[in-house]
Amino acid sequence: MKKLIILFLLLILASGCMNSESTEYKFWAHKTDNQITRLNDANIDYKIIEGNGGIDEIWVSEQDFDNVTACCT
Repeated sequence: MKKLIILFLLLILASGCMNSESTEYKFWAHKTDNQITRLNDANIDYKIIEGNGGIDEIWVSEQDFDNVTACCT
């Protein structure tokens, strides 16, 4: 019984140590000052990535994608 409890506790500890920074991002729009202001006001997680032709693109986390569509489109 003690071994089972120890195993269970180790599994819980190991799951707490997993890297949670595996956030996926999806393309949302080309960068404009207006879009950046809206994203910041809504506390949306995003990245700016240089796209083809040197045009900056806004990439939004998958968790926030529904929120960004509702607030900032």
